[in-house]
Amino acid sequence: MKKRQRKIRLIRAGIQLLFFIFAPALFSTAFAGVKSIFQAIAAHQTISWNSFLDVTAVLLVVTCLFGRHFCGYACAFGSLGDALYELTVFIRQKVFHKKGRHGYSEKAIRILQKVKYIWLLVLLVSILTGWYSKLQGMSPWDVFSMLTAGRLPGAAYKVGIVLLLLIMIGMCTQERFFCQFLCPMGAIFAIMPIAPSALFNRDRSTCPAKCGACKKRCPAHLDIDGDTLLSGECICCHACQGICPKKNIRIGIPKMKDESSF
Repeated sequence: MKKRQRKIRLIRAGIQLLFFIFAPALFSTAFAGVKSIFQAIAAHQTISWNSFLDVTAVLLVVTCLFGRHFCGYACAFGSLGDALYELTVFIRQKVFHKKGRHGYSEKAIRILQKVKYIWLLVLLVSILTGWYSKLQGMSPWDVFSMLTAGRLPGAAYKVGIVLLLLIMIGMCTQERFFCQFLCPMGAIFAIMPIAPSALFNRDRSTCPAKCGACKKRCPAHLDIDGDTLLSGECICCHACQGICPKKNIRIGIPKMKDESSF
């Protein structure tokens, strides 16, 4: 099982590194597409297709068909969160001799997961009212995009720099902190109609009694099978598959029980 976990982690980390190096701005580009739509609506103009919307449309279609693999594998901001969290886990284990993975309670996570929907609504309303233009320099992902492009943000971005630092601190305290609680694109992805063939399901029939390893390991604290209300929260990190001792977790439509057995 540990060998399988290590293999999944290494493959995922390799893909994340490639996207981080070659396409770090995908997240901000995708939201720029959403922003352009609402800016056109606010200006009472016809929505014109642009390169930002190309990226947004592709990511939305891919998410609907295959799940949130962009979040789990391609988003540079998410990859940064994974790196900071894993570094914190390593320090806690090696320096402070604390075992296991740290994070918030399940109740707190359930509540905080709703914050990103409120934040998305605030951003969209601010765009429609013209208030968004006054937020220049306050965007943490604009600062992140500058840094990944090799440019240092100026004094005009000091608020954005502070917010980015605070988010990075949060990333050290909870796995996928930004993605679960604050990401506006994550909120959009989570409400998209995910194809049944893209959802994670578990065959409970051979699960060890009181195991729950998949739920304990899931950064979104999902009940892997049948949790339809929260299925959009899954970031397709495949951690549940890697930790399952019986290899009971699969992607796709649940297998139908053999009616002849009744």
